[in-house]
Amino acid sequence: MSTVDTCHRRLCHTLLDAIERGDLTTVEQCYAPDMTMWANVSGQTSTRDENLATLAAGYGLHRRRTYDDRIVNTFDDGFVAQYTTHVVTHRGVRVALSACLVAEVRDGKITQLFDYLDSGKFRTDGRTRR
Repeated sequence: MSTVDTCHRRLCHTLLDAIERGDLTTVEQCYAPDMTMWANVSGQTSTRDENLATLAAGYGLHRRRTYDDRIVNTFDDGFVAQYTTHVVTHRGVRVALSACLVAEVRDGKITQLFDYLDSGKFRTDGRTRR
């Protein structure tokens, strides 16, 4: 039988790997039906369906997006993942963002996400700086 630590680590990596692959079915399976996500860059909270739509739209903006150098720490009801998001646009522009994702987990599903990106990488018009 897996420990909570092992289950939460597996859930974290399953989520990030699925986002990298563009596998929204697996992403959706990681989320509880009432999941919400808050993002520091926008200050907005989105629903599960809004988050999935944002991810789907994002695939059209980037050639590739990876979540590298992952450091995952778990606790009884969730996990914290620190990583570097590497994005390559369709024009070949490469951007690296330091990120932290905090997740609350219930019954093996993510119920809440808190997404923290290095906001110093963003210009005031919402685009990323090189």
